[in-house]
Amino acid sequence: MTGSLHAQAREFAERLTRTVQAVVGPSCPPFAAVEVEDADAFTVRQRPAEGVILSNVEGPILRLTVEYNCVRDGHDRYLAVDSSKVHVFVEPEGRQPLFRYEYERSMSPRLPAAHIQFHGTHPELEQAMAEGGDSTPRAKRRKRGKAPIRLSALHFPVGGSRFRPALEDVMEMLIEEFGVEPEGSVRAAREVLAQSRETWRRTQVATVVRDAPSAAVRALREMGYRIDPPGGGPVQDKVDRLRAL
Repeated sequence: MTGSLHAQAREFAERLTRTVQAVVGPSCPPFAAVEVEDADAFTVRQRPAEGVILSNVEGPILRLTVEYNCVRDGHDRYLAVDSSKVHVFVEPEGRQPLFRYEYERSMSPRLPAAHIQFHGTHPELEQAMAEGGDSTPRAKRRKRGKAPIRLSALHFPVGGSRFRPALEDVMEMLIEEFGVEPEGSVRAAREVLAQSRETWRRTQVATVVRDAPSAAVRALREMGYRIDPPGGGPVQDKVDRLRAL
């Protein structure tokens, strides 16, 4: 995407609206790009924030709340997601999420920037947390009883900044695993989600190339392309981005 940050944020919001409404119907509130006061940033969320309601043949069963905080990328050219939240609740009375997919670009380097957190109880897992080692400050606090022992405190990594799941992945998983009935047909919904997922992944591929141009050049040369370095010489890989959790 090119153009002003506002235009790119608005385009992103419109794409989310098209994707979600194609699955759950036009009554679902649209997404909008809301400018953050005194910052060159935008929040993309539903307005009104009623959530994305997913139903089966008997009625609503799940609710998604979705929010993205967007800024300029490191090249000051493209829209970048600084943080995102996709929370899944039982509908209509769920107050605590079943699980949540989150991304924080500025996350502590010791925790995964992209992660999933599960809510609920798991006695064996919680026992393992309490009786684990103390090789890190986080584990040590639990072992000494200074941090809560609960499933939702664990951050399960899901691909880092570049390979994290998209909203489309979450929605298709809920269709498959929870028997959600899309507005049209399951087949049509899968096709819409696949098209939107392709758009997302093409954007991510371009971003990964900027992180690791040497790998991209090598792969393209192996395919028979002729690749010449820019006038200033080869662009260096962003090793810190490739190594980040």
